[in-house]
Amino acid sequence: MSIARTAASALVLAATVMSSTGAVAAQDPPTYSVVSRIAGSGGAWDYAVIDEKSNRFYVAQQGVTAVDLKTGKLTPALVAGKQTHGLVVLGDGTVAVDDSATKTITVFNGEDGKIVATIPTAESNPVNGGHALDAMVLDPTSGLVMAINGVSGLALLVDIKQAKVVGTISIGGEPEFAVADGKGRVYVNVERGKVTEIVGVDISSRKVVQKIPLKGCEGPTGLAYDQGNDLLISVCGDNGVTKFIRATSGHETASINVGKGADAVMFDPQRHVAFVPSAANGTLSVIAVRSAADIAVVQTVATQKGTRLGAVDGTSGRVYLPAGKFGPPIPPIPYPSVLPGTFEVLVVAPN
Repeated sequence: MSIARTAASALVLAATVMSSTGAVAAQDPPTYSVVSRIAGSGGAWDYAVIDEKSNRFYVAQQGVTAVDLKTGKLTPALVAGKQTHGLVVLGDGTVAVDDSATKTITVFNGEDGKIVATIPTAESNPVNGGHALDAMVLDPTSGLVMAINGVSGLALLVDIKQAKVVGTISIGGEPEFAVADGKGRVYVNVERGKVTEIVGVDISSRKVVQKIPLKGCEGPTGLAYDQGNDLLISVCGDNGVTKFIRATSGHETASINVGKGADAVMFDPQRHVAFVPSAANGTLSVIAVRSAADIAVVQTVATQKGTRLGAVDGTSGRVYLPAGKFGPPIPPIPYPSVLPGTFEVLVVAPN
């Protein structure tokens, strides 16, 4: 080991203490600020992901828009699509995106957008709608991708290598974000009228095995997982609350006030920080997760209204937030339209 690496290891060790439960408690995070804006084009967007191996950012935007994080070059329409929502990095340089209009999942090469496979789902996924394919997540233990119909509450298990749906699981309600714990369980935010909860799905048995009530949560949207503390992080977009819940026990350890209108929560495991972008307030809440029970907002960064989701690069610590300026809805889409020429990606970096 080099002297520099030894010194770095010592600093990390000095900055970290172990609690009695074995969870990691970290120092306060650095401060953050908007350092640049990457100009783009196009209209409405949805889920965003980062492939840290290839250093690229992807956002579902009537297809897929990509950003090379080394150069800042933005490529619109890397992949064509109609109503694209969910994205998942597959770990081998390929990425999958789903399209609710065609009920297909497209696997493509993340570097050049070349199509590797187009997977039909309609036969196993009968209910139509604008979110007939929505959130997606890769379960690393099985290698299966879970793709969720946000209208019917049906989860599809997709074998990417076989390019087909190999099973379904009924979750019910109106599911939103989904995360995998890396041990064979996937968690999904679900709204059932006035009842909101996190549903735990065991992939091997293909069953719902856990239901965690989200008390005081209106409109659960974003969901993240802190593996070190076994914490599910669920944001409630309608009433501006973020819940921190032990995945194993379902016990809530903290409830934090944030801005309203969030559609995602992002977690940086290297710096032990959660980020919640608020569309209504035009802010990014920076939440320090020092331990499972020591959690607090340490900074609120001004972004811009309508900035509701994004992705964090665990290597650099930078947060990438799709943004734009808005006009009235254009039927049949009920949401505000993105004014032409205003789409961009905000870059929020640690100082």
